[in-house]
Amino acid sequence: MYSRALAGSVASLALLIAGSAFGQGTFGLTIENCSDYVARAMSQVQMASGCSVSGPAWSAEPADHAAWCKRASARERGREDDARRNALTTCRGDFGTVQIKSCNEYVARSRTQLELAEALSSSCTFEGMRWSSNVVQHMHWCNRTPVDRHATEDAARRRELASCAARPN
Repeated sequence: MYSRALAGSVASLALLIAGSAFGQGTFGLTIENCSDYVARAMSQVQMASGCSVSGPAWSAEPADHAAWCKRASARERGREDDARRNALTTCRGDFGTVQIKSCNEYVARSRTQLELAEALSSSCTFEGMRWSSNVVQHMHWCNRTPVDRHATEDAARRRELASCAARPN
């Protein structure tokens, strides 16, 4: 009985944390956590591969983003995240596979791609579990599947995003 109650409490806590993490930084809100900021930034930088973007916000070095994040306010982090996302609405670059080092990174990337799909506000429809807004589901899927499938699923989402941009609005 105790283990069942503990499992329920852990699941509830995970949903609460995931829910608040999903909303951070979205459309002008704040990003409180630098590891979340860096994961988002790296996902966006990788999605912009092949686009004509430049400047420190597009550095391919996680340490650059971490150093900036430590000096920035939570609101500034959110604005920087929004600016990169806005740039990605016109170009999503190369959609080859990109190594994903952990399930936390996978979830951050899926969340970034979901936010970009919302920002496109076009006639495109993103359906299926790959587009679920439930980050806990993405984490569970990641933990249950072989590592090589994580990069493949990430590339599939990016292909769908790129094909959406190619469609006339």
